[in-house]
Formats: sequence, structure tokens, C-alpha cells
Amino acid sequence: MPSSTNQLMNYFKNPIKEIETVREGINPELIENFLNDQSFVVKDVLSRLKITTSTYFAKKKEHKLLDSSSTEKFLRLFSVVQNAQEILGKQEAKNWLYRKIPSLGDQVPMDLLDTEAGHRLVEQALLQIKYGIYN
Repeated sequence: MPSSTNQLMNYFKNPIKEIETVREGINPELIENFLNDQSFVVKDVLSRLKITTSTYFAKKKEHKLLDSSSTEKFLRLFSVVQNAQEILGKQEAKNWLYRKIPSLGDQVPMDLLDTEAGHRLVEQALLQIKYGIYN
């Protein structure tokens, strides 16, 4: 497991640490390393999560942490990617994240992760797959 994944996993081991991280912000380098490790296109993910690329890259260049909204979106993405890989396997998880899913109203899971409500729907769809009750 790549080190960026290990670092991000640590945020989920303790809910208080996760809350503190969201409030303080996260290093864009850590996020970018994770996305690259998973073969995601950074600009595509930023666009789908509704995070301004200019702000993201400015924070990265200045070695500043992302704001709480962007941090929370990335942590939601990380959570979904980990769950999808656990349930579907690495390559199929990525394919699933970019495919229209009938149980999500023919929406693409990646396009729903910019909101908490969308994140819940995607996690619910993954649970349905895990327990064999999906369409």
C-alpha cells in the first residue's frame, strides 16, 4: 500500500483526528500522490469535486493546506475509493466510479462526491453490491 494511502488511512482510524484534519486542511501533495498512485487524473478529479484548479495549485505551490471544504471532499473520495477497491478490486473499482450506475439514477459515482448526500448514495450503492442487492 503506497505511503500516501497509509497517511490518509490514519485520518479514518480516529473520528476526532478526521474532524481535526477537515478543520485544519490537508496537504495538496498528499492528495496528489494518492490520486497519482491510483492512476486518477488530478484535474479531472478537481473538476468533478468542484474544486477550483487555480486555488488547488496555488495552495500546492505555496505549501499551504487546502480549505476545510476541499479537504472534506478529498477525504470522502478517498473513503469511496478504498471501499470500492475492497468490494470490487482495484481496476473494477475505478471503472465503476466512472460508469453510469442504474441504482444511482444513471449518475456517475465520481460526479456525486462533491456533496455529502451524493457521498452517502455512492456508499449505499457499494454496500448493495457488497451484499448482492444491487441492480
